[in-house]
Amino acid sequence: MAERELSPGDWGFVASVALELGIKYFKLTGGEPLVRDDIVDIVGEISERGGVVSIVTNGSLLYKYAKELAENNIEHINVSLHSLNPKIFYEITHGRLEDVLRGIEEALNNGIRLKIDYVVLGMNYAEYKDIIEYASKYGIDVNIIELIPLGIDIKQYHRLHKPLDEIVKWLEERAVKSGRREFQSRPVYLLDTGIKVTVIRGFCNPEMCMSCTRIRMTPDGMIKTCLFRNDTIVDARKHILERNREGLIKDFIKANMLREPFFKPDSRCPVNVDDRYNG
Repeated sequence: MAERELSPGDWGFVASVALELGIKYFKLTGGEPLVRDDIVDIVGEISERGGVVSIVTNGSLLYKYAKELAENNIEHINVSLHSLNPKIFYEITHGRLEDVLRGIEEALNNGIRLKIDYVVLGMNYAEYKDIIEYASKYGIDVNIIELIPLGIDIKQYHRLHKPLDEIVKWLEERAVKSGRREFQSRPVYLLDTGIKVTVIRGFCNPEMCMSCTRIRMTPDGMIKTCLFRNDTIVDARKHILERNREGLIKDFIKANMLREPFFKPDSRCPVNVDDRYNG
């Protein structure tokens, strides 16, 4: 796959065309984007063209790249922090908590705005107050994310999944203000510590799905309209490599016309996302 990955220059071209079409925000996700040794160049190529760039990372390599990312105008970084207990953290991620905490510190020291992504599981459920307390200490907003049955065995999903109802109730009781973000209709709670906590429930949530304006592109240049769908992919690779601006514009327009919510008010909730995802 590495030989098919788009180069930093390719991503700069994609960004320049997307900006023409009114797409301003660019989020680099994964897998893990920081395993690419040219990730700083990619951020620079997009930001130089006027794009607002953010990254979603597991944080294990962030301490190596924080300074350069700041110098290349990264707008913010989402860091996955699913536990503050080293043993539980390793059980979930097979990574080292100390590396992630070091990365968070380096990012903050370089003036990078952070968000914490905390996926709730049975094994880390009791830590939500600790995660929020840690984030409040550093002024970092938090995304509390419900696990979705995508890419994992349905039995494993039921073993790991934990509903967010108790956490939401706790947030409602302690928030000094609450609202709803327009993008994906996400509920947001402002705490008295000054941080915002967003609750993300992506499974069987038509309201969120129908409010989504995100469009995705794979590392090799496929436009993917929805995380859950494989039947609306547009192959834009050829037009990108050829620097065919008009061709890529048509690809984006075609992909946008193919957009369709995965979850709808009148649709039945599948037992497993993969059942419909593989369609």
